[in-house]
Amino acid sequence: MNHPGDRRTLFVFRHGETDWNREGRLQGQTDTPLNANGIAQAQALAERLRAHQIEAVVASDLQRALTTARIVAEALGIPVMTDHGLREISVGLAEGLLWEEAKARFGADLTERWYSDDDVAFPGGETGRATLMRGLGALRRFTAAHPYRRIAVATHGAMVRRLVKHALPADAQPVRARNAALFILDYEPANDRLAVIEAD
Repeated sequence: MNHPGDRRTLFVFRHGETDWNREGRLQGQTDTPLNANGIAQAQALAERLRAHQIEAVVASDLQRALTTARIVAEALGIPVMTDHGLREISVGLAEGLLWEEAKARFGADLTERWYSDDDVAFPGGETGRATLMRGLGALRRFTAAHPYRRIAVATHGAMVRRLVKHALPADAQPVRARNAALFILDYEPANDRLAVIEAD
């Protein structure tokens, strides 16, 4: 049960690199694995997180995020759990396309607005707002079920951008979340409040 004034610290990070990331493809919810560079990024992230006294990791169930989470959890000696609500945004008919292919097929305007606007989606895909609501739901479920105060959150580029945007002033520009980027957020589950403590 989450109560007003109950606060947690979240260490929100994007998974390591995949071959599709390297190629510039829209992955969406396609379940792609980390490549060798992505594994190395996850290992470096684990070392970066070592000093933060993190108690648990909650991860997307897609393997690129879950593998990153498991590398971090093993290095830190902490449990890892999953929630499908932390999956990447669905990009519908754009899934698997290169950015340039998506622009050619759906128009540069839609493709650029998809990155930052709350209510834009690729055909058959999810809006940014829907993605945020799904992610916040996952965080609420996890914090209601577990007492951990310092929680790592292993997720995806669009989900990271949406959570951090929610934590920033309304007129802030969306952040760029490179592979293994880390954002430390203050979180009040009872009212879905997020605030940025540290940004990559």
